Parts: sequence; C-alpha cells; structure tokens
Amino acid sequence: MKNKIMAAEQAVAPIGDGAVIMIGGFMACGTPEILVDALVAKGPKGLTVIGNDAGFPNRGIGKLIHAGLVKTVIASHVGLNPEVAQRMNTDVAGDKLECVLVPQGTLAERIRAAGFGLGGILTPTGVGTIVAEGKRVLNVGGRDYLLEEPLHADFALVRGSKIDKFGNIWFHGTTVNFNPLMAAAADHVIAAAVELVEIGDLDPNSVSVSGILVDTIVGGEQPWPIA
Repeated sequence: MKNKIMAAEQAVAPIGDGAVIMIGGFMACGTPEILVDALVAKGPKGLTVIGNDAGFPNRGIGKLIHAGLVKTVIASHVGLNPEVAQRMNTDVAGDKLECVLVPQGTLAERIRAAGFGLGGILTPTGVGTIVAEGKRVLNVGGRDYLLEEPLHADFALVRGSKIDKFGNIWFHGTTVNFNPLMAAAADHVIAAAVELVEIGDLDPNSVSVSGILVDTIVGGEQPWPIA
C-alpha cells in the first residue's frame, strides 16, 4: 500500500502559481490550518480559492489573502474578513482581489455536482437578480431556474478529526461542513489529521470521506476548541 503520510511542506509542494484550491471550513471551523500555514510559507501566487467564507485576517483562508497569494476568492460570505473589502477596492501593483459571491446552498451544490460528475444544477435562487446575469435560465414545470455549473478544483485541502493511514476520515461535530464535498471535487486531495490512527480503528459507519479520494495525509493538525 502506498504511504500517503508526509510533512505539510511536502504535501503542498505540488501547488503552484495559478492553482485552483478548495479549502474546507465554516468560519475557519474545519479548516486545515497546518496546510494553510505551509502554503503561506511556500508562497504560490495568483491562487483561486473556493471556500464557504474568507476566514479571518489571522485564521483560515484569511491567511492566504493577507499574504497576497489569492487572485480570486469564490465564497458565500466574506464579511468576517475586512481585508477582503480593502483588497477588492484597492489595486496596489496589480494586487486587486476578485471576489465572486455565491449563495451558500448553490455553492455547496455546485461543488457536489463536480464531485458526482453532473453537468450542473438547477436552482431558483437568484432568478430575476444580478446573480442571474450571464447565466442560462431554464423553465421547468412553469418555474424558472438558473443553470449553475459545477465547481471543480486542482487541489482540495481538508481537515479530519481522525484519519487512518489509508485516508479514511472521521469528522467531529460541525468540523465536517464542506470538507466531504470538496474531497470529491478536486483532482488532488490533501487531508490534515488531528489524530492519525491505524487502518481498522475507525468504525466504517462513521467514515464521511473514503480514503480512495485522499492522495496525501498530514498529521499535527490542532483540535478545534469549540467543535
């Protein structure tokens, strides 16, 4: 069996300039901080980051934005990080941040569509608003729906409470959030574990992400204090 376990800096080494990255978490709960820190240290530029939100200035996706590594952020909410608005409105040496806001349910389903090989989803959310600009509108059963295309990524950075050495993942409480969806929607999945366990130690009924989706495992993630 392939050894998937490596140090954080080795795990993020394949992530280069211009990569599209999904990062799990909800207000940084469930975000793999050890991987974000390693990515900040590596310093790839022009990243497109897909996540529920933009984290905080000193936590989660916010660390990447603060480091100037993000060109585009695709999220459902960015109000927790005032630096997003500052960078959206300030073009310093071509460093202006593009922010694409997507309704949270639509964001989740677009990621799910990519993971399950679907050509898109139909949703009434946004019909008749600026959200519909440039998108196809389909009428089904007398009701208009927007066709929203799948969201796919080159890499997904996810966080698990317990991960076995094959990559099967168990999540504690609300840390699960976007992580399983993202693990299915990326070409290369890097998972950070709070606790590494042996194969067979996890109850199969508690596994939310199968190890067949996980390419790399990193230990040393810190427990989330309130999950």
